[in-house]
Amino acid sequence: MIRFFSSKILIVLLLSQFINADKIPELHKFIDSNGQYFLTIIKEDGSKYEEDPEAFKDRLKAIWEPMVDVKVVSRLILSSKIYASASEEQKKLFEERTKKLLLDTYVTTLLEFDNYQIETDEEIKVNKKTFEVSMNFYSDSSSFITKFTVYKNNVGDYRIVNIIIDGINLGLTFRNQFQDTYIENNSNLDDAIESWKPTTF
Repeated sequence: MIRFFSSKILIVLLLSQFINADKIPELHKFIDSNGQYFLTIIKEDGSKYEEDPEAFKDRLKAIWEPMVDVKVVSRLILSSKIYASASEEQKKLFEERTKKLLLDTYVTTLLEFDNYQIETDEEIKVNKKTFEVSMNFYSDSSSFITKFTVYKNNVGDYRIVNIIIDGINLGLTFRNQFQDTYIENNSNLDDAIESWKPTTF
């Protein structure tokens, strides 16, 4: 019953409808300041990505990892049934893989845009358990919106639990693609984790 309830909470976190908008300065600063710093590194050193992509992404981890609650994201992607049967070692391995894939997807997306800037909306959509913060990316030739679903954990820190990039919901997309990978690997979780390479764009 506890596992069932917890899985429902996760779905509510990522799929809930937002009921009003408000200005929350500390949350705006959390997303905007980290986003601006993230973008600065990409602008200044993005040309080094192809030379050594892993070294480049390592620089971004110090910003990225504290912002995301990868445990919550991983549980959503795995689904309650698979998560309940997974060993602690498998859960940890999946969390590490999820963290890497989210970072890879986000960095790869941003590298496609030249001379872009970001502007974070001050009006934040608020639900009982989550917040949605919109960040606008724009350049002379193109633009897109990234929406971050954020919640406040039990120690009062804001953490990202989902990202929607230009209308593509990464949490749901990764969940659906992993379920397909799990089935293709005859419900062998170790093999599914090893072979899972989601595509979104």
